[in-house]
Amino acid sequence: MSYSNFDFMEVRPIGPDHKAIYATRRIAKDSLIGFFDGRSVLVDLADKSALDDYWWRQSVHLRLEGSKLLCLLPMWEPEGVDYLNHSCKANARVENQLYVYADRDIEPGEEITADYRTFNLVPEGKKCWCNTENRCEI
Repeated sequence: MSYSNFDFMEVRPIGPDHKAIYATRRIAKDSLIGFFDGRSVLVDLADKSALDDYWWRQSVHLRLEGSKLLCLLPMWEPEGVDYLNHSCKANARVENQLYVYADRDIEPGEEITADYRTFNLVPEGKKCWCNTENRCEI
């Protein structure tokens, strides 16, 4: 279970099997939104059988050394900041691979997003992960 500041955010479903986090009140720039935690795992990226869809969607990349990636995998059901989605027009940033901060003032009702390209160490062959045209700058 990651830490999430539920004083100003909530999780909402956005699809049949997908959730997102939204601001419930104004979040000031540079406020700590939450941080990731989990079980430490060393993954050999050369072993393609170790890379399933769940792993890609849920891992937090910490350090890449050659073909070995140190990452975190959730130990419990995801909650809060674990539902941080990608946007090319992100309003949050991830520092040191773990800490999620507001990158600008975030207004109530806004989805809280980060640009995965800035903190995922292993590219997945995607230009971006945006699921709608209006969230993408590419």
